[in-house]
Amino acid sequence: MKDKKNRSFVRGLWGVYDNTRRFFKRRSKMDDDINMVQRNRYEKSFVTYVFGDDNYKYLVDQGFKCKLVDKKPILWDMNTQQFRHKLEILKQGMQDFNEIVFLDWDCMPIKEIPKDFWDVLGKKAPLQAILRMYHRRKATWRKTDQRKIPCASFVYVGDKQIANDLTDLWEKMKKPWSEEVVLGKYMDNSIGGWQGLDKYWELFEPDFFVLRQGKVFSKELLSSKFHCFDHFSMKERKAVLDATGKGKKPEWLI
Repeated sequence: MKDKKNRSFVRGLWGVYDNTRRFFKRRSKMDDDINMVQRNRYEKSFVTYVFGDDNYKYLVDQGFKCKLVDKKPILWDMNTQQFRHKLEILKQGMQDFNEIVFLDWDCMPIKEIPKDFWDVLGKKAPLQAILRMYHRRKATWRKTDQRKIPCASFVYVGDKQIANDLTDLWEKMKKPWSEEVVLGKYMDNSIGGWQGLDKYWELFEPDFFVLRQGKVFSKELLSSKFHCFDHFSMKERKAVLDATGKGKKPEWLI
């Protein structure tokens, strides 16, 4: 039986401030997301795994609980391998905990999280992430549904070995830019190949989180979730902050 106390939400931070290059802009965007997280009344305790001394100091000075992964802010090429950092965060997190939910900074709770949150997640596969529809083919190893792969904004991991296996698979897949294709390939491999939407829902689709865009499943299925986590794009975050400035802030924002 898993130790119920040895669970945690985790986030990550890497990169440097450089808005002149496309794949470096995420670091500046994260500051705005971090501001929203700080003001979220439903935010739960989490650990942030940090790359870079300056990033570490930035978060610690704001009161966040952090663990420094490496003094360097970038370990993998930002243009071709950026999201290997996220796989490393999953790996580091599973060294410290028996179960984690990784959250992007723009993924956050919008209502109180239910008491059985972890128990519900534990009833499905030990790796879960919601399925998303993309414009381009991502899962090119499949014969069908190649545009549907896991979204890595909310990732549940409940087995320590999985985190190691994901980094090994990343190597075998010739170090892809996206961590999401690695998650998708791992899930497919774990059941002998892609077996369709029903099987994905049964095993890998977590409760609690619903995407605003790129939905794959029907409204009826999605409405069966206890929707308490949301994802905010830059445009959606701006709308929230603009509304707040006009005295119409959402209930979950302090």
